[in-house]
Amino acid sequence: MEIPQNMRFFIVALAGAILPFAPAAETGKINAQKIVDEVLATHSEISALKLAAIRSDSEGCKMIAATEPDEIGKACEEDELTAMEKNGPFVNEENGEFDATLPLHDSNGKIIGAVGMDFTRAPGQTKQTITQQAEKLTSELEKKIRSKEHLFRPAER
Repeated sequence: MEIPQNMRFFIVALAGAILPFAPAAETGKINAQKIVDEVLATHSEISALKLAAIRSDSEGCKMIAATEPDEIGKACEEDELTAMEKNGPFVNEENGEFDATLPLHDSNGKIIGAVGMDFTRAPGQTKQTITQQAEKLTSELEKKIRSKEHLFRPAER
């Protein structure tokens, strides 16, 4: 059945009016990525940000959100695993930047993953000042997370 020309225009116009309000799930973005995008947009001192979590024991620890899309799905590295195991920061300096990785907690204080962030080098920075900055940012991130499951759900508007 062919759709009359005037109906085609109506359908296209209606779709254009509805699509901006489509559920975020249709964008393919999960809450973890939305959180990474929001935090990065408000913190120019960070050059990269990534979240890692264990969705299931069979999958193991993987990157679930990142500023660099090719990082997503990769296995966790030593810094993420160490931060989660020790429930504390793992900070090192590499390629002229500080790399800080901290455990990520849910609203009950349970470790649900790790957050890694790269800080652009600035005068006077030390591992101690970077650790303090990273702890503050991690606390900000954790306020946006209800549970580990929340990280994997389709992004909310």
